[in-house]
Amino acid sequence: MINSTILFRKILISWLFPPGIIIIAILLLSLLFIFNKKKIAAFLTVFLIAILFLFSSWLGEYILVKPLEDDYILSPPILGDNDALSHSIIVVLAGDMINGSFKAGEENAEIGEITLARLVGAYFLYLNINCPILVSGGTVPGFSGDIPAADVMQQFLLDLGVPGEDIYTETQSRSTFENATFTMNMIRKQDFKEVILVTSAIHMPRAMFAFQNSDIPVIPYPVNFLYENISPGLLNIFPNRSSWEHNLRALHEWVGLLYYKLII
Repeated sequence: MINSTILFRKILISWLFPPGIIIIAILLLSLLFIFNKKKIAAFLTVFLIAILFLFSSWLGEYILVKPLEDDYILSPPILGDNDALSHSIIVVLAGDMINGSFKAGEENAEIGEITLARLVGAYFLYLNINCPILVSGGTVPGFSGDIPAADVMQQFLLDLGVPGEDIYTETQSRSTFENATFTMNMIRKQDFKEVILVTSAIHMPRAMFAFQNSDIPVIPYPVNFLYENISPGLLNIFPNRSSWEHNLRALHEWVGLLYYKLII
């Protein structure tokens, strides 16, 4: 039942977000022209062009991406305070995965770019404060591959030289909310007193909201920033692929935040 609910939600999201919603809009435009509703079709066309421009330009990033990434500044724990950090643990949330890659190895899967950025950030934090790392991520119904993301993330950290006894894995979660629930259950059993949460800056507000009801303090450690805090160049203002990708990720986070505020 739970798997079916998650699968239905993923299917619904695929049609409510671009490119699915754009396909629906084009189909609607075609029907309006067929039934000679030219004024409505013209209005919808202008609206669609405006939305596409917003989501594919720097202006969209300023409106959608920047507020999310500004919520939590990069403030690492006090280095060298071994007593304060002796009961802390670094938690890294899974992002994207690539299944069936030619270089995937025995797991038949490898980490994607988003997960890579999070793991690299966590690895350098680990080198500085020497706290154990917990990687969190399972498999999601409807997507290819049946290897939990956490298993592949663990292998990546092992390849970097992190000792196996310093790595914990949570392999059941299929969403950020489940990341928080299952991870905190494990952490309580291991008697850790503080969590240093590592995820993408754009994802941090939703992740912190999911972790907010915990009785264990959570310190945000955002990585993988997308918004550039400099004056945009000419090509940034024009429609471009980079802004399109960033804004779609931001849209996903805003809708996710709204959803969590309604159910939590």
